[in-house]
Amino acid sequence: MIDFKINQDFIAKVLCINKDEPITTCNGKCYLSKELKKAEEKEDKQAPTSKEQRQKVVYYYVKSSFNGLIIAYRYLDQLNAAYNNSLYSSSFVVDIFRPPKLNLI
Repeated sequence: MIDFKINQDFIAKVLCINKDEPITTCNGKCYLSKELKKAEEKEDKQAPTSKEQRQKVVYYYVKSSFNGLIIAYRYLDQLNAAYNNSLYSSSFVVDIFRPPKLNLI
């Protein structure tokens, strides 16, 4: 879209479908819509078509010994019906927030 706005004058004068018409309010928007349609069709062809081709992400939480919380996740590849062995994780310290202690009588 930014590229279109920057080059709109060139597109309207050279690439526009309606450039030969004397009075036109298109200003190259016909070319933009044609290119967007092409890009959408290309994206639809590349997108997974069935549920088996999509990946699911499984999240789980692990309490660590350094008083932090590790958020870990694995990719579940349904096409192979097996877990990916690569484990990705990020950690942060939970000492920032401490909930109040409950005094049970």
